[in-house]
Amino acid sequence: MRSLAFPILLGAALAQIGKPVEGFLQGIAPPPGSEVRVEEKNGRLLAVSYTGPLDASFLALLVDRTTGLAFGAPLKEWVGKNAGHLKGQRVSLNLEEAFLLDLVLTEPMRARIGPRETQEAALGEDRWVLGEKGPVLRIFSDFQCPFCQRLAREVLPQLKPRALKGELRISYRHFPLKEIHPEALPAAIAAECAGAQGSFWPYHDLLMGGRLGDYLGLARSLSLDLKAFATCLKHPQVAQRVEAERALALRLGLRGTPTAFAGPYRVPNPFDLERVLDYLALAR
Repeated sequence: MRSLAFPILLGAALAQIGKPVEGFLQGIAPPPGSEVRVEEKNGRLLAVSYTGPLDASFLALLVDRTTGLAFGAPLKEWVGKNAGHLKGQRVSLNLEEAFLLDLVLTEPMRARIGPRETQEAALGEDRWVLGEKGPVLRIFSDFQCPFCQRLAREVLPQLKPRALKGELRISYRHFPLKEIHPEALPAAIAAECAGAQGSFWPYHDLLMGGRLGDYLGLARSLSLDLKAFATCLKHPQVAQRVEAERALALRLGLRGTPTAFAGPYRVPNPFDLERVLDYLALAR
């Protein structure tokens, strides 16, 4: 499978993956003799298929419209350089890890653009979950990562009330980038120990506020049992649980944090609340 690291820029689609499917084909003029089909799930756009002549400009337009992001220009350039020697072949392209473009370079050409999907069973056990009903938003995160802290500061406060009302579930998954964040692993272990006393999410919020290092002090501020907390910090099985989730993230091919999945679908931009909600609607 080939990967195209195209820059993610905001698009101007009438509809895109996760949005209501109505209106997607408005303003699209397929080449003569071609066909464009839409796939939907829960009334939302899931994927788009094309059958017809190889037309790099139209394919670029279709990809931009489907993803809502500006992949088209570099894709058009890639097709121009590679279509000739790939004639007759099937190619799968990762578009910034969130979308999959399948191409069959025959005559007529066939293409399908959809979200990257991972079987939910492959995403492992959800242990720290906020909410009891609804689709699951799994967030692979690192307590020392400034982008994770931004997500916790800007997006999660708008999702947590919805989770408590039963509209979704939020699952925190450990992915400490310990090679560049020396406090990531100790913070994750401390969060596990707070979770053992029923305070994972309050402790999560303190850590995401940048309060790293004084883990006993944070436990004290939540009135946790300090003796049990201190013992837990040194227990090898606690570190093993964190390392197991980190190993899972690496097996899944995750490259950074935060990485979010709405059900089986990789969310392109977890900082975009509207897109997160669209993908959760798709995942119901």
